[in-house]
Amino acid sequence: MSNERTDEPAGFEEDDASPRERLIADAIAEYLDLKLRGEVIDAYEFCRVRKELEPELRTEIEALDEIDTILMDSGEAVMEVSNELPERLSGLRILGEIGSGGMGRVLLGYDDALGRKVAIKTLSPRYAGASSLRARFMDEARSMARLSHPNIARIYNLGREDEQPHFVMEYLEGTNLVAAARALSLRQKIALLHKVVLAVDFLHQHQIVHRDLKPANILVGPDLEPKVVDFGLALQVDNLGRRLTLAGEVMGTPDYISPEQARGAPLDIRSDVFSLGAIFYELLTGIPPFRAESLSEQLRFVREREPLLPRRIDQTIPGELQNICLKALEKDPASRYASASEMAGDLARFLAGEPVLALPSSYARMMSGKIEQHLRELGGWKQDQILSDQEYDGFRRLYERLIEKEDAWIMEMRRLSIPQVSLYLGAWLLVTGGALLVLFEYLGLSGWRSAVVVTAATAPTAAMGIRSWRNGRLRIAIAYLLAFCLLAPITVLVLAGEAGIFTSLTKGREELELFSKFPAFKRTTNAQLWWSLLLSLPVYLWLRRLTRASVFSLVFAVMAALLGLVTLLRLGALEWLSDDAGRIYLHVIPIGIMFFLAGLTIERVGYSSDSRYFYPIAVVFTIVGLSGVAAFHEPYAAASSRLEESPASGELRFEARLFEFLLPAVACVFVLGSVPRQMKNFFATGLLFTAIGIIRLQQDLFRDRALWPIGLVVTGFLLMLAAANYSLLKRALQRMFNRESDI
Repeated sequence: MSNERTDEPAGFEEDDASPRERLIADAIAEYLDLKLRGEVIDAYEFCRVRKELEPELRTEIEALDEIDTILMDSGEAVMEVSNELPERLSGLRILGEIGSGGMGRVLLGYDDALGRKVAIKTLSPRYAGASSLRARFMDEARSMARLSHPNIARIYNLGREDEQPHFVMEYLEGTNLVAAARALSLRQKIALLHKVVLAVDFLHQHQIVHRDLKPANILVGPDLEPKVVDFGLALQVDNLGRRLTLAGEVMGTPDYISPEQARGAPLDIRSDVFSLGAIFYELLTGIPPFRAESLSEQLRFVREREPLLPRRIDQTIPGELQNICLKALEKDPASRYASASEMAGDLARFLAGEPVLALPSSYARMMSGKIEQHLRELGGWKQDQILSDQEYDGFRRLYERLIEKEDAWIMEMRRLSIPQVSLYLGAWLLVTGGALLVLFEYLGLSGWRSAVVVTAATAPTAAMGIRSWRNGRLRIAIAYLLAFCLLAPITVLVLAGEAGIFTSLTKGREELELFSKFPAFKRTTNAQLWWSLLLSLPVYLWLRRLTRASVFSLVFAVMAALLGLVTLLRLGALEWLSDDAGRIYLHVIPIGIMFFLAGLTIERVGYSSDSRYFYPIAVVFTIVGLSGVAAFHEPYAAASSRLEESPASGELRFEARLFEFLLPAVACVFVLGSVPRQMKNFFATGLLFTAIGIIRLQQDLFRDRALWPIGLVVTGFLLMLAAANYSLLKRALQRMFNRESDI
């Protein structure tokens, strides 16, 4: 990897300072900041951990230390010179000094023309001749000057070239974030932090990594509006998100730096997310997450040690806030929030009273440590013959299942919620609407129009699922991707029907085609159904590999089971049912055996979480084959046949028409009613009978009306979008109603 920074901030000329000189300047600034805070710094050790910058860095630091020694020996006369303030800068009156840092100081100025106070940040005169430090100082100003956000300090101008390096910025009266939050309620603290996180996300959107986020760099005024300040370590990244921090750099304040900063490793925006987590930890508990007696020990703690759980310090801290905090403090950037926007989303969910999405892996690591200890003890028991080999293997498998967190974000339906249920209801309506386009003919959707509608629903569903997944919105992504899994074979089936391919009849006989038994359905061959299922299987394997979520193995297993049943149809199963029913059950048994073998193979190669989906299907096929009651395991077909046996007449009575609308309406009530009582059987039953009700409406009221399936597709898609942004919509409605009540 190249150690040269490829993108330079606007206004920086290559002649002013090389990338290496800029790195040396950054390191010197950090050295001066640490000394100014009173920390004891070993110059040799400081330079040694930055091997790529030696020996130039050591020479510069030795020279600086020598200068400091001379200045200290000069006594009061030097102090008098160092404290001398200019009368004016950029035409502004200088009223005094606000504070000082490693590279310079901040002065209080007054703009007589506008009648306002301003802050003027200046570079220390002792470094005015160092072109690299001067360039670094002005880069901070350029980084800030490009930004306009209510929670980020504003830059007014960059100062005149004929004066000492300085820039004029907004004067902020306030205290640091942690001090300002002490008197606030927990909810006010979260609302305050939410604004900070959104401001940091704004920086990231403009390709700026702050790198020194800490309470002292977030000032809060009397109006409780936070301002992010001090961009002295800010780093610009390019639009591709390449990591431009060079190996060996350790920048930032030790209490709040990320593990990759502590290692001197390349950084990206997730480093700022970690710093936000450290700030959040201090807001919740009153102390930073990592404290040590020396800098080297503190850096080691940041790299290696898990923070004490906030609830161990204060049991009143809500578990969901602890989850958000620990998710931001993940050691591995890949396990952290992928962006500040995601962290802000979880904070917004908490404020809206909704479940957060964070599920920190630190819990699993702590549990894994205990389980490893237990397994070692069990291994000793096995050696002492207290446990048999079979008993030990049984305990080991149970422990492996216990620590498996692969699908924890999916299976977290322990607590149903309105957005979660709405998300899946929308997905179900979307898929049901697509299925209607496969099953029925519509005058307004003849030819390729139905294929266009289904494809137009499938493509964005897949795209939004993948995008949500890559952005870390896992529960939302899984809903979109599961909808895509069901839409994929539907899309292939529609395209095959419109293209006129795979139209060969089973044994050349129309009566052996499944859809020939349903006169109202569109003509679809068993071959088209078989190929639509077969061609969709690679999609589920790809999603399994992309997401590493075994739920897609479940989808694969179910679709493979359907493929097995359709294979029997292509072999002439309908003929067997009328002539020799026993033959179909005889052919079902080999399918069950194949699923058993697939489960064993998958388990042997180390995917036990995937294999558990194949075994139940194997059992079902085997039992069905042996008992000869396969028909009882087709509830959809049974429901459809009952509807066909007693179709509603053209002149529907009021009661019949009311029932047609009540069935899907009551089913939706079941779905939404699953939330307060946490009844998952209500949820599953409601989804099933929603589909049955929609089919009944199709048969009796909306036959040949193309707007009906299109309306279902659009409604489902909009419902999923609303559910994905439920917290934002709920808070917006709350604010609107609050304003109306105030009026």
